Amino acid sequence: METEGGNYLNVTLKNKILSDTVLKFLEKHNYKNKNNQDKIRELLNGRTFKVNYSKKHYKIDDILFDRNPENQDFEYDKKTIILKDYYKKKYNITIQNLKQPILVVKRKNDKKEINLFFIPELCNFAGLEDEFLKDREFMKKLANFTKLTPEDRINKTNEFLNLLVETERKKEEEDDKKSNSEDNKKVKIKISEDDKLSSKEKSDLYGIEVKALDKSHAAYYMKETILIGAENKQIKVNKPFKLLSRKDMKKWLCLYRESNYDDADYLYKSLDKASRGYGLVISEPEWVEMGDRARPNEWIKKVEEYLRKGGYKFVVFLLDGNDYIYKDLKVHSLCNNGYVSQVIKVNSLNKNALSVCSKILIQINSKLSGISYIPRFNDEVKKRDLMIIGVDSSHIKGKRTGVAMVATINDSFTNFYNKESIIEEKTKTQLQFCISGFIKDALPKYKEKNGTLPKGIIIYRQGVSYHQKEFLKNEVNNIKDTCSKNKILFYYILVNTKTTFKFFENNNDRYSNPGEGLLVLDGVTNKKFFEFYIQPQFVSGGSATPSCYHVAYGDLNFPEMIPKLTFDLCHFYSNWQGPVRVPHVLKSAEKLSKMTAKYTLKELHKNLEEGQAYL
Repeated sequence: METEGGNYLNVTLKNKILSDTVLKFLEKHNYKNKNNQDKIRELLNGRTFKVNYSKKHYKIDDILFDRNPENQDFEYDKKTIILKDYYKKKYNITIQNLKQPILVVKRKNDKKEINLFFIPELCNFAGLEDEFLKDREFMKKLANFTKLTPEDRINKTNEFLNLLVETERKKEEEDDKKSNSEDNKKVKIKISEDDKLSSKEKSDLYGIEVKALDKSHAAYYMKETILIGAENKQIKVNKPFKLLSRKDMKKWLCLYRESNYDDADYLYKSLDKASRGYGLVISEPEWVEMGDRARPNEWIKKVEEYLRKGGYKFVVFLLDGNDYIYKDLKVHSLCNNGYVSQVIKVNSLNKNALSVCSKILIQINSKLSGISYIPRFNDEVKKRDLMIIGVDSSHIKGKRTGVAMVATINDSFTNFYNKESIIEEKTKTQLQFCISGFIKDALPKYKEKNGTLPKGIIIYRQGVSYHQKEFLKNEVNNIKDTCSKNKILFYYILVNTKTTFKFFENNNDRYSNPGEGLLVLDGVTNKKFFEFYIQPQFVSGGSATPSCYHVAYGDLNFPEMIPKLTFDLCHFYSNWQGPVRVPHVLKSAEKLSKMTAKYTLKELHKNLEEGQAYL
């Protein structure tokens, strides 16, 4: 990696985690019961697995419950062969469960789609299931193995670098010399001169030298971001505070299952208690009790019945931790009917209900277009009349991409306009027009709120590296045309949160993670471009990963204020107490794109284009 300080070798330490076999998952979900098979197919769709007889990974496209290793055949070596016989012949593997279903992976071969068949007992899931990801205690224990402290990371990296620069030649194996085998005497292997050289000698020969340098660079800490609540008072987000602009919880609906009657009562009492610290007024909801076996369509029908009566500001769904109706409710709320909803899991209330309910209140307040708090921005920022835009994308099954765009449409960056574009792979040129089209739609919204158009636009774009800048040229030209017609200057900033760079403070050869607000402007940045690194949060576990910001295009002429503005924008994402790794609009776009790709697969309802109902 070419930087101002020289050429650096990027060394990344990664973990690969394999979970249970797919067969164990199927047995856990009782795959023999036909009533469960549609749900199992939905849960497995798109999951990645690794076969235990090779290093290859695949994604599940389908599962055949009516087929098994004894009756599924396919063409192999120009002959038809049964699956169980194929594994015995090819890999010498005996299938244990001959009645298990078959996994299907679709592949294109000579422009034709073919099916690859896999046996669940021979396949392990790659990564962790959602139930483990949500188990905080499990993830804490796992972190002891996967997250390295700064000291451990530096030591392991140096161990690797020492392998590259070792100066002693390893002793050659002498087994062939001692062997009396006639075959070994007949075989002569020619070893090139290069192969005989040690790493150090090769380094000298090729003119390449890798060194582990204990070299420090100067960095900066930005001033603390001051957060302001009601009455212009400074607040701390980890303590109750009066909300800057509150939306009281009046006239709302709460649906719960019959077995969760006590949980529903506990939820309301906890919300009521937590609301007092935030100056919110909360009234008792309209309770709607659903049967324990009620299907998604029954929940939806009941919501529609009450919404027709009118006057309800939002709907709360209280669900069990493993309730399967989440997706249906989100599609109905965000896409089909366009109302604000909040899904709360019962098990989340069992740990620290007051803390959980405090976060829920801030989230609901934001969904209803309330403002919890804002950073105290620099006066120069306020003069600029800026619109901030976040753009992120997520892959959708079927070779589609969901692009989510979120724009601020007021001077405090607290009102939002949102839109998604679902783009087919065949027509990816749409991507080069969707952002400029979004800006055209967002400008009238901004003018409606402020009486004038913004003077500048800052676009934070995630998911594209600066090495792919050529791909962006048409996109940026379209943005430039849109902005120039309205006499608006802009910056187009590429954001990379997956950089392999790590920064540590060195105090008497003791390494630690940097504190909140670290800014790196030079030394390890690319000397040809305007880029910088920010570590917006303090990380106590493992090693901190900074976010890289590469100002790729634009004419806003506002470089000196961009790092601090970016840092401040990381501080008021409504779904998290404290700073997040990227500006709040980009985090919102990330949330919206993932919601679209994983659950809704549709664009937001027109009623919800403004606000943040998707949080």
